[in-house]
Amino acid sequence: MLNELILVAWLTPFLYGAATVLGEIARRRNVRKYTENRRDVERIIFQIPTVGNFQTTNQTFETVRGYNLPIPIECWVIVEDWDKHIGKYNADRVVVVPSQFSCDALYKARALEYARRYRQSLVGEGKISANYLLLQGDDDSTPSREFVEECLQVDADVIIGTITPRTKGFWNTVLDYERCIACTTACNLWTNLGIPVWAHGEGLCLTAQVDQAIDYSFPTRPRNPRTATKIVASKIISSEDMVYTHKAALAGKYRLYNSSKPIFITPPLSFADAITQRRRWEWGHLRIVRYGLLPLRNRLRVGFYESVGMFVYAGATIGLLLRILGVIGYASSIALLTYTTLVLWFGVRGYAVGRVKGVKHGIAAMLASYVTVTLNFLVHLIGLIKGDPKKFEVIVKS
Repeated sequence: MLNELILVAWLTPFLYGAATVLGEIARRRNVRKYTENRRDVERIIFQIPTVGNFQTTNQTFETVRGYNLPIPIECWVIVEDWDKHIGKYNADRVVVVPSQFSCDALYKARALEYARRYRQSLVGEGKISANYLLLQGDDDSTPSREFVEECLQVDADVIIGTITPRTKGFWNTVLDYERCIACTTACNLWTNLGIPVWAHGEGLCLTAQVDQAIDYSFPTRPRNPRTATKIVASKIISSEDMVYTHKAALAGKYRLYNSSKPIFITPPLSFADAITQRRRWEWGHLRIVRYGLLPLRNRLRVGFYESVGMFVYAGATIGLLLRILGVIGYASSIALLTYTTLVLWFGVRGYAVGRVKGVKHGIAAMLASYVTVTLNFLVHLIGLIKGDPKKFEVIVKS
């Protein structure tokens, strides 16, 4: 039985390779179906929620304004009323979230919901047109020019870019290579099929129809009354971007598109921050699965992808050690198959990183493959052991 389980772990590159090929086919199909010369929109609203990072926010605004797009772009920043730097944002509109505002979300998701309702009121009062695109960013991310231009051409309601880590030292960059790989081997397939697994708020583009209709609350509620009364279960704390994208897909009337164009992000700048970030994601996902805050089929997808990487890494590593020690062995034909999957594993990882960061990083991603998966395994494992943070923990952005 042990031999079979280890062999399954070793053969998973075939699944990742197949998902990569099918994902690219699905993406190109959507491009052909949805592409227009230019979408009929009047403006782009580019919003960034932040907690005082005015310098990185202003740098991002300056970069995006410099794209010289064919339609106007308005830069919005969303801040809390206790932010001491409100006057330092170089934004077209500063949206201040009052402390008394309450909704089905906390922290970042609460701020996003306030800004969404604010846009609803502006449209309702006729102060802005409903013919806009909402481009959502973060204070440590910048959408590429290619991504924004594609958002103006591909007539989808929800568009998600490919996370691309900035080069910030060796281990920081190598750690976040995994995000490019996740976008390529999972999101590119499932999002383009309209049944997303993960999503990210950095580089999320929404039509006004989605923005006006979909709010930051869970589409289902815990059936256990005791669970429903717990604020950690009944309000969104983290993973708000994933919940939002799943809600849009569940509506059944919006078109989803996963783009291959890059969204540049700053990776965690310390190992402690990497643990904090992954712990926040991990427990956000686990809270959704544990308390039934998405429909079962959605939770099964999230739960599978959340766990498979950990189990595959553990199984493959243990198997490698047992193989070296001579505890396990396989027939020559099966051994050849495992060597083939190893080559495929390197190839998929190199392709996923290289297509957004170039050939040099693609080669680096192949060579550092085991380092990348080991670092991600460790930060996820430590985050799991430390437990649910029950709050939105921020990390250093610069």
